[in-house]
Amino acid sequence: MSMRQDKEAFRVLFSRYKHLALGVCLKYLSDEGIAKDAVQDIFLKIWSDSHLYRVMYFKSWFYKVVKNHCLTMLRKKNPSLVDEDILEENGNMELEEDLHLKLKEEDLLAHLDNCMHRLRAEQYKCIHHFYIEEKSYRETALATGFSDKEVKSYIQNGRRNLKLCMQLSVQSR
Repeated sequence: MSMRQDKEAFRVLFSRYKHLALGVCLKYLSDEGIAKDAVQDIFLKIWSDSHLYRVMYFKSWFYKVVKNHCLTMLRKKNPSLVDEDILEENGNMELEEDLHLKLKEEDLLAHLDNCMHRLRAEQYKCIHHFYIEEKSYRETALATGFSDKEVKSYIQNGRRNLKLCMQLSVQSR
């Protein structure tokens, strides 16, 4: 990939994920100015260190990078804080065990992958294009050959089936 293509890809990532980063930073840092600076620092670090990363699931990886950056900032400000203190200070906004259905993130991704492969082929294709490749309904329809209405139906039914499968995975643990 050329430097120009790298810059364009990075511009797209920044445009797509800056709001997620800002939201997470605001949650942890509680100050808009500091949160905006943190977002800039995070993207600069990702840009300068991009050759070090091999990312399979960008959004979950990115979320973790942002969260860890914020926790590091909070620890620098007050070294005696531990993660539980930080979460409590911020109103227990995020209890990992509750958010991730009491599964470690790696387990969650493995269960999700397993559930994805249990979907009907049509549902799998549409969900993969729409969520993983982040295509629009129209782009998904063009890529799969399904009508727009079929794509929406397969995505809706696939999401329901994924939710049920994930709930069963958690209950069986």
